[in-house]
Amino acid sequence: MGRQLVRHAKTGLLALLLCLLTGCEHIRFYNQAVKGHLGIMLSSQSVSALLQDPETSEVLRQQLILTQKIVQHAQANLFLETDGKYERFVQLQGDYVVWNVFAAKPLELRGQTWCYPIAGCAPYRGYYAQEDALAFAAKYQHLGFETYVGGVAAYSTLGWFNDPLLSSFVDYQPLPLAELLFHELAHGKVWVPGSTAFNESFASFVGRQGAWEWSQTTMDVESSAYTKWLEQKAQWQIFKTFALRVKADLEKIYAGKESKVDEGKSAADVLAQRQSYLAQIQSCYQKNKAKLGGGRYDNLMSTRFNNAFLVSLGTYEDFFPAFEQLFKRAQGGWPEFYIQVDALAKLSAKDRALKLAQLLRAASAKDEGLTSGLGEQKVAAQANDNNAKEVHCDAFSDHSLN
Repeated sequence: MGRQLVRHAKTGLLALLLCLLTGCEHIRFYNQAVKGHLGIMLSSQSVSALLQDPETSEVLRQQLILTQKIVQHAQANLFLETDGKYERFVQLQGDYVVWNVFAAKPLELRGQTWCYPIAGCAPYRGYYAQEDALAFAAKYQHLGFETYVGGVAAYSTLGWFNDPLLSSFVDYQPLPLAELLFHELAHGKVWVPGSTAFNESFASFVGRQGAWEWSQTTMDVESSAYTKWLEQKAQWQIFKTFALRVKADLEKIYAGKESKVDEGKSAADVLAQRQSYLAQIQSCYQKNKAKLGGGRYDNLMSTRFNNAFLVSLGTYEDFFPAFEQLFKRAQGGWPEFYIQVDALAKLSAKDRALKLAQLLRAASAKDEGLTSGLGEQKVAAQANDNNAKEVHCDAFSDHSLN
């Protein structure tokens, strides 16, 4: 009970701090954030108590046991701070805990950004209630923006609170579950306010590499599970590569309105060119549906494939190869790896960008070798790229990998 009071006191202090830092201009947003997280914490149950409760279903019991094994591995082998984290469980009413809203103008792919105390700026705004997210998206649509609303299964409070297990992800298969928990724990290890690509790429690397290492040491992962896990990632990677090609083409189309060669096209001309291009992309998707998820992305393509969705791509793994390179230089040692990542985080934004660019160039060099686990991932990534190249679209411009 004492620990609960401390958590609630911290929530209240955080709410006060947010008001002081923002002048309460966005008090409604922060109010739903604080109330949403407080509601989750108040409804949480002790994992140890659930394991002892005869009313707990056997399926949930086994998944809770699995999470504790994963968390123990995170602390003992990945050197992630886990004290107090994932010791409680929350049964949510829906499939997601938070809904993120992305917004972008019809002829721009920069995307809207929102800034927050402590966390810094990000290209999305999160809501605990789907209806609040949709209402916020509608407001931006009224202002002429395109929007994309996506559900989130988990999030990190960056060490401010002891994050609980959520029903939105606790039933994941072992490898995806381990990857997610390692990913979220990594956010509490290193965080650069306002640098979404850096933070998410780092956490994605820790999640994936950590899951691979864990799979080599546990009996909870079947021998074929790792291959299936990579195959599932490959399916998303093929669609993502397809979408990023579209994004690159649209950037060239949108640049037409600012071209100095023909004194720029009118916005109407650019919009017409965009609509024609996207119609061709829709046709290409239909022709290649078997390779692009087998219908899994039909709803996305028909109603939500817009600038805002394209803005949501690329933030999680932009610098993934750079962190692979750092891990290689650390000879697969997590403590040394974190030291190097922390050093990167402390650089100025300009110097950090230069260093990351150097690491990306080094990672792409043909003569670079990788550690065993990363080597398997590299092979899988190359296979994914090859599969993505098989998606041919006449609409793709010459710069694409068509």
